[in-house]
Amino acid sequence: MLNIIYSGKITDIRGGQICNKVLQETFKEAIELHRKLLSNNKKIAYFFIDPLLNSFEAANQFYFGVFECETIGKINTYKSGASPIQALADAKELIECGLYDAVLIFGYEPLLTNKQIFGKEAVTKAMSIFEDHSIIQCYNEMAHRLCRELGLTEKEFVRLFDQLFMNYYKTYKRVAESEISQDRGRKLDDHHGDLFKLTDCANPNIDFSGGMILANEDTANFLQIPEKDKIKVSGVKYFSVEGSPQRIDNIVGKKEHNIFPHLRNAFLQAQGQSKINVVEEFKKRNLYLEVYTCYPPVPIAFLTATGMIETIDQLPELLEGYEITITGGMNFARAPWNNPALNGIIDMYQKLQEGTVSYGLVHGNGGIGETQGVAILECSNFIKG
Repeated sequence: MLNIIYSGKITDIRGGQICNKVLQETFKEAIELHRKLLSNNKKIAYFFIDPLLNSFEAANQFYFGVFECETIGKINTYKSGASPIQALADAKELIECGLYDAVLIFGYEPLLTNKQIFGKEAVTKAMSIFEDHSIIQCYNEMAHRLCRELGLTEKEFVRLFDQLFMNYYKTYKRVAESEISQDRGRKLDDHHGDLFKLTDCANPNIDFSGGMILANEDTANFLQIPEKDKIKVSGVKYFSVEGSPQRIDNIVGKKEHNIFPHLRNAFLQAQGQSKINVVEEFKKRNLYLEVYTCYPPVPIAFLTATGMIETIDQLPELLEGYEITITGGMNFARAPWNNPALNGIIDMYQKLQEGTVSYGLVHGNGGIGETQGVAILECSNFIKG
């Protein structure tokens, strides 16, 4: 059995505030658990979600500088929006195969500070994947393709985008406990995004660091982790297809052959591992969702591919009655570049510790949608009658 036994994070909205000393204070509990693991000769693997800039040696600088490691036997680095799910899947395999007792998965993304130091243009250039297509342009083409496959007019599709926004808005307003603007922002025609408005894109203007420690049952018991602080990774899987502007049709799929078939495969395999019916548990309000929300085609694809809705006509009713994120999504809650799924897992871990809901699902999306990942977490301390 694989358990998350710790999670924590820090966010800086001003820039330049997160140094090693601050990180050591933030992750004080994690560092102490790490020391206990080392002192008892537990086998540890170290995973790291790379930042956008200066990724070379970033993992070593983090683990040697913050956790003060002296030696590291195994270290993996990851670099996409789906990579926290990939890292979680790899950790599950290593631990359940008995190769390691514990895995650390951390990320550090000083995106706002780097923008202040190197300038917006340098950051924007680093975010580019293709020479002839911007990311917005790719997702906009995906939206047009999905619109055709689902049999919707562009006007009907954009109306769904507005309803998605309101779903995120209601959640974030409740979580933040404050009044926030409902302004959707300008249209992005000048960025080749004729179907999108500004709030359809993620807002990553923060510095972020966060992470978690995973361990097998014996190691969790050795560390005397309280039952409420052990959240089981009951299912996790990811799939990839070829990702290029010329193969967007391959990413979207066809209605008669499944929308986003690689997403559906990831979902079905994660669900099979967890031995639950995700849709039933969600509609019984016994499962939280944290869907990847940057660019509306992605959450629409998720809700369609997973069977949360059987037809696109059911989407407005679902969005009116159920929250599809626990954070308010990647614009309101802000997205730490490659780390939104890591941020989602951290928040889901803490949400499930409350013990009032049994399960949580976190969705990861990488590149222009070519990599899709699903993680299902389970509360071992469920107390609701």
